[in-house]
Amino acid sequence: MIEIHAYAKINLYLEVIGKREDGYHEIESIMQSVSLFDKVSLLKIDSGIEIESSELRIPHDENNTAYKAAKVFFDKTGLKTGVKIGIKKNIPIAAGLAGGSADAAAALFGMNKLFNAALSESDLLTLAAEVGSDVPFCLIGGMCRCRGRGELVNRLPDLPPTWFILVKPDFGVSTKWVYDNFDLVFIKEKRLVGTHVPTSAIHLYNDLEKVVVPKYPEVGEIKKKLIRLGCLQSEMSGSGPTVFGMAKDEGSAQKIFLEIKKEYPQSFLVRNLNAGLSA
Repeated sequence: MIEIHAYAKINLYLEVIGKREDGYHEIESIMQSVSLFDKVSLLKIDSGIEIESSELRIPHDENNTAYKAAKVFFDKTGLKTGVKIGIKKNIPIAAGLAGGSADAAAALFGMNKLFNAALSESDLLTLAAEVGSDVPFCLIGGMCRCRGRGELVNRLPDLPPTWFILVKPDFGVSTKWVYDNFDLVFIKEKRLVGTHVPTSAIHLYNDLEKVVVPKYPEVGEIKKKLIRLGCLQSEMSGSGPTVFGMAKDEGSAQKIFLEIKKEYPQSFLVRNLNAGLSA
């Protein structure tokens, strides 16, 4: 059996460029892996794909992203065997933190090891893009510039140690709903997202707030609370509703986390990581 830590991501920057002919939206984003993780275990079985999870609200069939990852892996390799995938969820679902994508990336990475398939990183990234837009990033991790629908991933220089407070309000937001309601009149001039800047100069930005905050004003309120408590900046991650604040140092982050957790139990103190997975 193999066990893998599959790390959550936040979007330091997310800009919607436009809608593509295939129905997806073209984005430019800077994604960052953080230390909140799901535990994904993989075990050889005789045949089939089985999913077990501590979270009953996620699908346990072919609609699960880890299941999809296992299927494309077996289709690619032609292996006549099976796998049982166990997922201990710590990353909130429908939260804008890529929990499902991280689990899928862990399944691909872990199965490659478990079955000694010797697929290259390029092969794994191709399979990851078939499973979902954020899966290639979760496979690589660290800080990356992500383009296309998110599947075109380029590493950026690592951030110095940086602390974030994640706050997940007591509701979920559908990624499909957010993009379906993203009016293209919101799109401004293209901004430069590929330039690496030191932590103090990072400008957090998320186009998707223009859809989410009017519908869910609590997202905007959490941002304001994190700033009042001492965060340098605050932003929604992905399609939300999780909000994160950037702290000036670990001590400040601890104080802010302890205070915000009183009101929002699903709050997490995390640091940046330089990888999306660890075995």
